[in-house]
Amino acid sequence: MSDDDYGTVQHGSNPDELPLDWFVTKRHGHSADATQRLIRLRVDFFRRWLNNNLSWIIYKDGDEDEIAEKRNKWGDEVIQHETEVNWTTGGDLRPENLSIDEALNYFQALSACPRYGGSAEESHVQAIRQFYEFTLNRGHSWFTSTGNPIELALNEGGNKIIGSTSSRNPEIISVDEMGEYIRSFSHPLFEAVTALMAKTTIRRGVTHNLDLQDIYLDHPACDWNVHRELRHKDRPFIYISSEPEEGKLWEERQRVPKSSNKTSVDRTIPVDDELRDLILRWLVIHPGPLESNTPLFVSLFQNWGDRIHAQTIQQKIREHSEDLGYWYEPYDDDNINPHYFRHWSTSVIDERLEAAGAGGHTTTTKLIRGDEEDTMDNYTHWSDERVKRYLKVCPKFYD
Repeated sequence: MSDDDYGTVQHGSNPDELPLDWFVTKRHGHSADATQRLIRLRVDFFRRWLNNNLSWIIYKDGDEDEIAEKRNKWGDEVIQHETEVNWTTGGDLRPENLSIDEALNYFQALSACPRYGGSAEESHVQAIRQFYEFTLNRGHSWFTSTGNPIELALNEGGNKIIGSTSSRNPEIISVDEMGEYIRSFSHPLFEAVTALMAKTTIRRGVTHNLDLQDIYLDHPACDWNVHRELRHKDRPFIYISSEPEEGKLWEERQRVPKSSNKTSVDRTIPVDDELRDLILRWLVIHPGPLESNTPLFVSLFQNWGDRIHAQTIQQKIREHSEDLGYWYEPYDDDNINPHYFRHWSTSVIDERLEAAGAGGHTTTTKLIRGDEEDTMDNYTHWSDERVKRYLKVCPKFYD
C-alpha cells in the first residue's frame, strides 16, 4: 500500500491525511489549544521514533565522534539504557504494523528520554493509545485487524517500563491555614486572585484571561454588559470560556492563548458572597475603566494597568509561599503554587460533599472543574439545589 493510499473509514468520510495527522485533526480539532499542542508533541515523538529520528539514541552506524558527542550531551544513563535494549525501528516502521514487542520498545525509548519523567512518559503513552483506539473505533482500513498494540503492551507489563504513573499527591492544608495564607497577602489584588482559585479550582491561565464581561456580581456598581451565558443569572456567577475569543478583539484585550483553560468545555461557576465581596473590594482600586472588555485582574507593578501576566501570578504566589514556609524544593508536590489551589479546592469540596473514597469526583465538582467527559453536555445544569449545595460547602476564609 502506497503512502498515497490513505485508506477508508467505516464511520465518516474517507480521511485525506495519513493516520497520525488524521487523528490529530479529527479527534482533537475542537480541543483546547493547549491540548492540541500537547497531542501534536506526543504524536511527533512517536513519529520520530518510528523513523529512527530521536536525537539521543546511538545507532549502530554512528561514528566515534558522534557517540562521544551524545554521551557528553545526554549522559551515561541514557547510553546504558540504549545499549541494553534494541529499541530502534530501522526507520521504516508504520503505525498500523506496530507489534506488541515494538510497542514495548517504544516505551523503552520514552523511558530513556532525558527530558521526560514518569508522568510525561505516561501522558505520551496515553495519547498514542488513544490514537489506536480512535482509528479502530472509526474502522480505519489500515487498522481493522491489528488490535491496540499499546493497550496490549501495557497489559503485558509495559506500565513498569514507563516509570511511575502516580499523580500529584500534595498535602492538603486545612481551611483555616488556607484562610491565613490568603489573608496574609494583605492586598486586595492577590487576596481576590487566590481566593478565586481556592474556591473554584480554576487554573492560573484562566485567571489571567478573565474580563469583566466574564463575571456577574449582581451589584449596582457593576453595570457592564456580561457574556450571554451570564445574562439570565439571578445571582453572582463567573463564566469560563474553553478558549479566549480569537481575532482582533482578542488581541486588543491581550488575552494569551498559551494561558489555556486546558478543557474543551465552557463552564459557569457560582460566586459565593465572600468571593463577591473580595472582588468588589479589588474593583474599588482597579485602575482601569469598569467596562465589559476590561481585564478583571491587572498589574499594579511592572506594566501597571495592563492585564496581569500569568508569570506574575506564579512569582507572587511563590514568594508568598516561601515567606510563610509553604515552599520546599523545586517540583515538590507540597509547594503552594498556582496549580496547588486546583488540587486543594477539589479535595476540600469533594470531602465536604462526601465524595472522598467514592472512586471519583461528585457531579458538582466536575461541573466546577470542567471535566470534559462528564460536562460536555450538561455544564450549564446548575439547578437551584445544586447551587445551594455548592455555596454551602464552598470554603470560607474570612469568618
